[in-house]
Amino acid sequence: MRVAIVGGGISGLALAERLAAAGAEPLVLEADDRAGGKIATRRKDGFLLEAGPNGFLDKEPATLELASRIGLRDSLRQAETAAKRRWVFVRGALREVPSTPPAFLRSDILPPFAKARVALEPFSRRAKPGVDESIADFGRRHLGARATRDLLGAMVLGIFGGDVEKLSLASCFPKMAELERAHRSLVLGMIRLQREKKGAGGPAGPGGVLTSVEGGLGHYPARLAETLGSAVRTGVRVDALSVTESGVRLHTNSGGRAAELDADAVAITAPADVASRLLAPLDPALGELAAGVPYAPMAVVHLAWPRARIAHPLDGFGFLVPPHEGRGILGAIFVSSIFPWRAPPDQALFTVMIGGAVRPELAARPEAELATLAASELGGIIGASGDPSLAEVIRWQRAIPQYVIGHEARRREAMERIARLGPVHLGGNAWRGIGVNDCIAAAAPLATEILDR
Repeated sequence: MRVAIVGGGISGLALAERLAAAGAEPLVLEADDRAGGKIATRRKDGFLLEAGPNGFLDKEPATLELASRIGLRDSLRQAETAAKRRWVFVRGALREVPSTPPAFLRSDILPPFAKARVALEPFSRRAKPGVDESIADFGRRHLGARATRDLLGAMVLGIFGGDVEKLSLASCFPKMAELERAHRSLVLGMIRLQREKKGAGGPAGPGGVLTSVEGGLGHYPARLAETLGSAVRTGVRVDALSVTESGVRLHTNSGGRAAELDADAVAITAPADVASRLLAPLDPALGELAAGVPYAPMAVVHLAWPRARIAHPLDGFGFLVPPHEGRGILGAIFVSSIFPWRAPPDQALFTVMIGGAVRPELAARPEAELATLAASELGGIIGASGDPSLAEVIRWQRAIPQYVIGHEARRREAMERIARLGPVHLGGNAWRGIGVNDCIAAAAPLATEILDR
C-alpha cells in the first residue's frame, strides 16, 4: 500500500515510520528544503540554537520508543535539575513559582487575599454540562481571578502562546477537564489519583523530565528522515489532490517542474492552511473548517552575554510574563542553565519569546527591532550589562495552532467529513495535540486508521 504524506514535520515523519513498520510504502512530500518542520537546530559561534521546541517531557513512551528504533536513545539528554525552578514576572519583579503547598503559603507570588482564594479550591463547583469553556473561566472558578491572571495566564502563554480568555480548556487540557468531571475539585482529584498510584505501586506524580538530543533537538527529525531514506522527498510542493477509482492523485511541483503522483491513500499532516487549500476542492465545508484554525505568530530571539556580566544567578528554567504586565516579551528560557552543552562555558544563552496571540503585532517587527527589544527587556530583568555577545532572530508567522473555544466541535466535524473522503486522512498538530510528544503519539493510531480504511 502506497501512502503519500503531505508535510514532513515530526507528525508526518513519525507517521511514515509507523506505516513502513507495518509493511506499507510511505512517501513524505515536504515543500521546504529540509524535513522536520519547526523542530530545527542552528549552530552559531559555538551555540546551539533551537528554532522551535526546546525539548519534550520524557514521559511519553511513543517518543522514547521511536528514539530507540532510530538509534537516538543513547543521545537523549535530560535537563539539569535547575530546570525545576521557574519564575513569573509579576508586580514588576521575578517571583519564584512554588513547588509545594507550604512553599506556596510562604511565597510572594500572589497577594494574601489571592492565596486565600486559591485555598478554597476544594470547594469549587463543576462546569455546566456540555459547555466548552475557556481556560480563564475554568481558572476563575477554581483558583480565583488573580491567580488566573497572574499564573494561569502566564502558563498558557508559555505552552500555547495563546490567550487564556479564548483557549478551550477541554481542547488544551483535556485531563484537567476530566479531573474536574470525576472529582469536582482539582486538589481532591489529584490527591485521590496519587493515592491510587501509590497503592498500585506506580509513581505518585505525573513525571516527565525535560529532554533534548545531544547536538540539538533538530537531530531527532533529521535522524528520522535519514532512517526513512528515499521515502522522504524535500522541495516538493503539493498543489492539488483528487480522489480516483484506485486511490488518490497528487499534483506536485518541484523546482518549477510539475508532476503527478498516484497513491492508494494520502495523509495531510501539514499546517491547517495547507490542508484547507488541498481539501476545499474535495469538500468546501471541510476546507472552511481547516481554514478556521487560528495560529499564533511567534518571534524567537536567542541572546547571549558573558556569564560574568549578569547579576541574576540563573539557577532555574526561566520565566514567563503574564499579558497584563505590559512587557514586550512573553518570557525567556535560561537555556545554558538547563542544557549547559548548548553554549560555551563562559557564556549564558537565553531564548526569548515575542508575540503570540496576545501581542501578534510585535512578532511582525523587523528583526533588528526584535533583537533590540528582547535584549532591552531581558537585560533589564536579569541585570545584564552591555550589549549581548549573540543575537539571533527566528520568526514564525504561523507558529502554534490555537485550540480556541469550539475547537473540539470543529475537530470532530472535520474528522467526520474526512472519513467520507475514503483514502484521504488528516493529521498534524492542528488536530491531534501541539507538543512533540502529541505529534509522535498520534502516529500509530493514524497509521492504523489509514491501513484499516
